[in-house]
Amino acid sequence: MSDGGAVVRDGWGCGVRPAAGLIRRHINGFNAWQFMVGATSPMAVLVGGVVNTYAATGVLGTPLAFLIVGGALGLVMIGYLAMTNREGNAAPAYAFLALGLGPGWGIAGGALMFAATNAIQISLYGLIGATAVDLTGVGRWTWWAVAAWVVVAVFGVANFSLGKVFIAVVGVAELAMIGAVILAAFTHPHGGHVTTAPLAVGALWDQRGQVGLVFALTMAAFIGTESGASFAEEGKTDKTVVRATVATLVVLPVVYCAMAWALPVWTGPGQIVAASRDAAQTGFPFTIVADGYGGFMVWVAQGLMLSSFLISALSFHQAIGRYVHAIAREGVIPGWLADVGRLGGRMAGATAPASLLQSVIALAVIGVCTLLQVDPIGGMFIWLSSAAAVGVLVMLIGVSIATIFYFRKGGGGRHDPVIVRTAGPVLGAIAGSGLLAVIVSNQSAVLGATSAGLQAVIPVLVVVVILAGFGYARRVRRRWPDRYAEIGRGRPDEVTVPDLQVGFRV
Repeated sequence: MSDGGAVVRDGWGCGVRPAAGLIRRHINGFNAWQFMVGATSPMAVLVGGVVNTYAATGVLGTPLAFLIVGGALGLVMIGYLAMTNREGNAAPAYAFLALGLGPGWGIAGGALMFAATNAIQISLYGLIGATAVDLTGVGRWTWWAVAAWVVVAVFGVANFSLGKVFIAVVGVAELAMIGAVILAAFTHPHGGHVTTAPLAVGALWDQRGQVGLVFALTMAAFIGTESGASFAEEGKTDKTVVRATVATLVVLPVVYCAMAWALPVWTGPGQIVAASRDAAQTGFPFTIVADGYGGFMVWVAQGLMLSSFLISALSFHQAIGRYVHAIAREGVIPGWLADVGRLGGRMAGATAPASLLQSVIALAVIGVCTLLQVDPIGGMFIWLSSAAAVGVLVMLIGVSIATIFYFRKGGGGRHDPVIVRTAGPVLGAIAGSGLLAVIVSNQSAVLGATSAGLQAVIPVLVVVVILAGFGYARRVRRRWPDRYAEIGRGRPDEVTVPDLQVGFRV
């Protein structure tokens, strides 16, 4: 069995082991699905997203909004999945934009996704810290955030199987608890009957002045569904991850809708807004668990909530590592970030140097937020996660457009259906642009910003990152024209990929 250990020299003068010596092949659809579920964190959506949406908007039709936004996101993902199916890459946005629109677009897209995924992952440390302090009354949020950072950093450079087992166990337990909450609500409905009022079109449309804010808040719940494509190179085929992503896009909107519906079923439709606004004092929605299963299960649910935040951070960490590794192996950024052989033996995990880079950035942001006394929820979590939502959506719209040009240039198969080649990506670009307009136009409500300048911060930052990516692309094109022309085409040599095994040989 080859261990992929041949060392090559890259343009930065670094000795780099090929990417293929890094990753365990033969990942199955369930493994990819569990990482996407880990990234989206349904428990966080229930406790934070659903409750906060009711509280902030007062819109009873929130469950219907999850189905609408989930359907729109499914359209946006058509081009992304079409490209994953044909050109799977550990840095999807980077590769897909390069192949469809040109290398410069690929570098700009890679920069945007690196920034966006870091933003959502780092935002979770603020959420973990604040939630842990609220539940325990012990210490400061920074202590808990750093403790979570240590766990993620260790798993990031440890054996990949270890992190996968942790995500699988907590993820399955989390989904079981979500099912228990839904079951308790529907078997103990307010007034003795299950209300269908939250699913009525009028429950959403009659409060259309708040619908934009509802869509903006619910969109954030789906960030992470795109992360599965980063594992495409590790599947038996690229279709493995595509099928897992499709399953996620089908299942999650239904699960989120059921969660959002369960809450007014239990409280009564007339009381859901008040219950959500009083959640900090009453412990809602954990009160559903207490009434349905007893006080002990509340402790279990709260523990799973914190664990779900942690596995979400770990899932995003894994995706970031793959992005950095895939770009580095093409010589676009320093080659040592693609090296998997210098950190030692079987503890060299999925993307060790890239993992350490991300950990350093995260710790620096936590430190800066602590020094500046930034609120971990209203400042760190809300702002960074909102920036991530905008960045990811811009990327998905770009990939939809790139997919059209990819097929026009002769990419893909000769008999690909129109829905994949043209119609789907066009609809995705339109749906994505509509969602983006809604999110950006509701920034003031989402962020709690009052001035026009603050409302413009996130869109401006996204534009700045994209322009910086184009600027760096010009440098790459000038210094390494041959390398520039091949951007997005790097894949591991399958001859050097290890067979299914426990641990890794490096």
